[in-house]
Amino acid sequence: MPETTFNPTDRTQENWENSAAAKSLKELQDNPRVKYIVVIAPQDACPACQNLVGTYPKDQVPHLPLESCSHPMGCCAYYLPYLDEIYP
Repeated sequence: MPETTFNPTDRTQENWENSAAAKSLKELQDNPRVKYIVVIAPQDACPACQNLVGTYPKDQVPHLPLESCSHPMGCCAYYLPYLDEIYP
């Protein structure tokens, strides 16, 4: 059986579920200390990624990489946790 590798241009649901971004998002969603999830993009990100920047409820976070991203190096947006509490 041929080995499958992650292809960042393949936007299928199966490919998303196996991506590093999906695993990161799932960990943040499963963490009870994370109240919201923040999408961040650098200043040189494309307009589509810049428009995505914001704070989202854990169940309404957009999938990354963004399909409509036009940055020559690919989507550079990423997730950060918005913590409900910092210390136990």
